[in-house]
Amino acid sequence: MKIGIIGAGKVGGGLGRLWVRAGHQVLFSSRHPKRLRVLVEEAGPGAYLGDVGDAALFGDVILFSPNFWGVDSALEAAGPMKGRTVIDVTNPVDWNPNGIVLALPQSTSAGEELAKKLPNARVVKAFSTIPASFIPHAIFRTGQLQRLVVFYCGDYQTSKVIVHQLIADSGFVGLDAGRLRMAKELEAPGRINRAGLIGIARAKRLLYQLTGAVQNESLASYTADQPAFIEEASASAN
Repeated sequence: MKIGIIGAGKVGGGLGRLWVRAGHQVLFSSRHPKRLRVLVEEAGPGAYLGDVGDAALFGDVILFSPNFWGVDSALEAAGPMKGRTVIDVTNPVDWNPNGIVLALPQSTSAGEELAKKLPNARVVKAFSTIPASFIPHAIFRTGQLQRLVVFYCGDYQTSKVIVHQLIADSGFVGLDAGRLRMAKELEAPGRINRAGLIGIARAKRLLYQLTGAVQNESLASYTADQPAFIEEASASAN
C-alpha cells in the first residue's frame, strides 16, 4: 500500500517506520523535507521523503498527524485529498500559559471537523489513544493476546477495513468503535482516550459500556473491496 505521512513527528515517524517494515511504501513529509533524511534512511527501502503536497499525491492512504494548531496550514498544503482514506491522529488540544487546553467545544471533535474540511475524502479516526513513546515497541508484542488496542471509528466501512489492516501491520489490534461521531471519545479528554493502553478484553468491555454493543461485524467480507477502492482513490486524485 502507498501511504503518505503528513506530520512525520514521533507519531507519524514511528508508525511510518513500522509500515515500511511491514512492506508498505511510505512517503514522510514535512515543511522542511531535508530534516527527514535520517528518518527515511533508517526506515529503509520503501521509504521516501517530500513535502506535504507530495505526501497527499503519493498516498492511497494519508496519515494525518500534525499538531492540532497546525491542522489548517497542513490542509492548505495538502489540498482536498479527494478519494483518499485519511487517518486522523490529531487530538484537539492547544497550549497556553496555563498548560494544555481544549481547542474545540465538547459538541464536536477533531475528526468530525476534519471530515467537514475534507468532504471528498474518507476520514477515519485512529491512533489518537496511543502514546507516541510506545509506538516503536508495539511490534515486539507478537502474541495476539499481548497486543494492545487501537480504537478507530469512521463512516466508510471500506476505509475502516484498510485502517484495521494498517493497525495490525503496526503491531496493535484494531477495535471498531463505530461511526465518526465516536471520535470525541477517542480524542482527549474522551473516556476511551483516558483509558490509555489496554488489551482487547478490557477494550471490548469499555466499548460496550459506552455504546451498549461492541462493533463485532466481520471485516473479512469487505476485504475484497480494498483493491477496487485503492484503484478508485488513485483515479479520482488524477
